[in-house]
Amino acid sequence: MPTQHIQIDGLSFRSVFPAQRIVGAAAAGLRPPRVCVALVLLALWMTGGALWDLTTAPTVSRRGIAFGTLDAESLDQAQRIMESTALAVVPGAEVTGASADELTALILSTIDESSDADDRGRAESAVLAIAEIRPRGTFASWSFALRERLLALVGDAVSLNWSALPDRVGSLVWDLPRETIAVSWLFASYLVLLFTLGMSSIGVVLSRMNALDLSESPAPTLAQARAWGVAVRPSAVGAILVPLVGMGACIVLAALPALVGLVPVVGLLGGLTFGFSLLLGIVAIIIGASVTVALPFVIPAVACDAADAVEAPQRALASVLSRPLHAVLHLGLGLVAVVLAVAATDVVVSCGFDAAVSAWTTVDDGQAIRSVGRMVPFEPWREPNSADMGVIDAAQAWLIGFWRTIASALIGAAAVSTIIAASTRAWLFQRQASEGQHPADILQRP
Repeated sequence: MPTQHIQIDGLSFRSVFPAQRIVGAAAAGLRPPRVCVALVLLALWMTGGALWDLTTAPTVSRRGIAFGTLDAESLDQAQRIMESTALAVVPGAEVTGASADELTALILSTIDESSDADDRGRAESAVLAIAEIRPRGTFASWSFALRERLLALVGDAVSLNWSALPDRVGSLVWDLPRETIAVSWLFASYLVLLFTLGMSSIGVVLSRMNALDLSESPAPTLAQARAWGVAVRPSAVGAILVPLVGMGACIVLAALPALVGLVPVVGLLGGLTFGFSLLLGIVAIIIGASVTVALPFVIPAVACDAADAVEAPQRALASVLSRPLHAVLHLGLGLVAVVLAVAATDVVVSCGFDAAVSAWTTVDDGQAIRSVGRMVPFEPWREPNSADMGVIDAAQAWLIGFWRTIASALIGAAAVSTIIAASTRAWLFQRQASEGQHPADILQRP
C-alpha cells in the first residue's frame, strides 16, 4: 500500500494547544477598561470593609488576624496604657474613652514648627507606643494578611521557589478563611456578602467580556456586558452561596456524631461512632476539595452558559469530576497567568512610584515624602510614619500615602481582573475537554 503524504501549509497552535490561551489571560486581564472595572469591584470591597471597621471596635491582635481577637481584659488594659501615654505628653487632657486615632491626633497637635527636640522626641515616642499597643481593625487586619500572602505567593513563584508554593496556596485558600471565621462568624458572613454582591454585579460583567475574547464575534461594549450582568445577577448570587453552604453542611455533618459523646451515660457509644465521623470527614474533604476547585468556575458558568443558581455549581462540579486532571491543568495555567500579571503590574507600579518619589526628592526632600518611603516589588504596603512631624507635614504625608494606596489598588485590580479572566478561560476549555464543545459554541447569546 503506497504511503500517503499530507502537506500542511500552516498550523494553528491556538487550535492544537488551546490550553496555552489560558496563560493569555495575563494580557487580557490587564486591558485598561477591565482594570478600571476591577477597580470598581475592589473599591466596593474596600469601602464595605472600611464601613465595618468604622462601625465596630478594633479587637484584633496587633500581631495580625492569625492571632485572633483580644479578650475584654486585654482590650481594657491596652486602652489604659494608651490613655496614660497620651497624658504623659498632654497632661490634663480629657482622654477617657478616646480611640487610638483620637489620642494620636491629640499628641500630634502639640507639635509645631517652634517645638524643640525634646518635645518632638516625647511626642514621637508616645505615638510609636500607641501604635505598638493599639488593636487592629478586623477588615484592615484581614486585607493586610490577604495582600501579604498574595504578594508572598507571587514573590516565591517569580523567584522559582517552587517548594514553598503549596504552603503559600494553602495559607490563602485554607488558613485565611479559617482564621477569619475564628475571629468572627459575623465578619466572615459580611465578607461573603461583599464578595457575593461584587461578583454578581461586576464579576459577571468582567467574565462576560473575557469569554467573548475566545469567540469569533466582536467583543461587547461595557453597556452590553452590564445589561447581561443585570439579567443573570440573581443566578450569580445563588451560584456563589450554594457551594459555600454545601461546604459548610459537610463540615457540620462530620461533627454531628460528636454530640453523642457529650452524653455521660452513652459516652462510650460516642467513641464507637467516631468511625462514622471519620467517614464523614473523608467525604467532607473530598467534596470540599472538589467544590474548592469548582468554585472558580461558578461565575463563568453563569456568565457564559446563563446557568441558574442551582445549575451553575452542579455543572461546574460535574465538569471538574468528569475531567479532574484537565481541571487541575487549566487552573494551574490560570494560576500562572495570575502570577505573571500581578508580578508585571507590581514591578511596573512599584518602579513608577519609585521614579515619582525620586523626582519629588530632587526638589523637596522633606519629612513628608521620606515618611512614606518607596515601593518595593513583592513587599506589602507600609503605612507612612508621621510621628515626628507637624500638622502640615503630617497632612502632606497622608495625601502622599493616599496616592500610594491608589497605586497598591492598581495592583489589586490587576489581580482581580486576571483571576476572573483566567477562571473564565479555564472554564471554557474545561467544557471543551469534558463535552467537546468549542468555546464559541458554549456562549449563550442574549
